[in-house]
Amino acid sequence: MIGMGSADLRYMQISITPEAGSHLPGLALTDSFSCIEFLSHINTVDGNMRCLLRLEYEDESALDASFVSMDILEVIEKSPAAALVEAVATGPLPRVFAALEHVWWVSPTYLTKEGFVVTIRGTAQALRASRTGLSTLLGEQYKMKLGAESAHNAHFLELLPEKQRTVLEQAIKMGYYDRPRRCTQRAIADELNIKQATVSEHLQSAESAIIHAFVNDH
Repeated sequence: MIGMGSADLRYMQISITPEAGSHLPGLALTDSFSCIEFLSHINTVDGNMRCLLRLEYEDESALDASFVSMDILEVIEKSPAAALVEAVATGPLPRVFAALEHVWWVSPTYLTKEGFVVTIRGTAQALRASRTGLSTLLGEQYKMKLGAESAHNAHFLELLPEKQRTVLEQAIKMGYYDRPRRCTQRAIADELNIKQATVSEHLQSAESAIIHAFVNDH
């Protein structure tokens, strides 16, 4: 078994717009729930992800409905507007990750009418495998975002020119990559005494370099 203290764990976030995910059955869940928030992966059942979810709704009768991509096994606790449930996610997107070892969904991961946001953590090899599965499912119609832990990985920081590294390290220090963000690009610019446009340019270049290295690292 891999010792997690020494494993090269990485952290990325996937963003899927409603247009890119229009063929995914999970998107229909937003007709009944305003937000579906993933809380924890319990285990894998027949290739599907058994998990804890927080569901927000206007009509709690949605909890009794049948869905193509989600089976609610138990309502653990509920209020007029939200419920904590144990469920099996049976759609093709969770199945991509349920089929892999050493990669996990973590918070924040949620589905709203604005689309899917999936935050993933795992080993470099497992995350490359998940990207292959995502590309098979979605083509290239999804966006990869940088997570703070990947941004602060010494292996990646060494790839960057000094100015990009300085701006990125300041952004990490000030909480720019936290969820929710704890600072703006303007605040970073003020701290470094440079223009906001310069901060934006350096962060975009740094993120692009790290993501490129992340998906191609062997």
